[in-house]
Amino acid sequence: MFQEKGLGGLVSSWIGSGQNLPISADQLNSVLHCDALNQAAAKFGIDPNQLQSMMTQLLPHIVDKMTPNGQAAAAGQ
Repeated sequence: MFQEKGLGGLVSSWIGSGQNLPISADQLNSVLHCDALNQAAAKFGIDPNQLQSMMTQLLPHIVDKMTPNGQAAAAGQ
């Protein structure tokens, strides 16, 4: 979905070994449907804007840590 929205380079920065580029709230919204964010926020009992802010901060780091050496970590790692 990121690739389709023109954000493939952004995700590649998270997977690669260089600096993780930030993602903006608008970019995140272009990839994730508002309904999905609203449902997830409701599930966790938080405001959708708060979840969106958390995701823009954490998503680059989570993907980076889940893809050591530029690829997904093996099961159990």
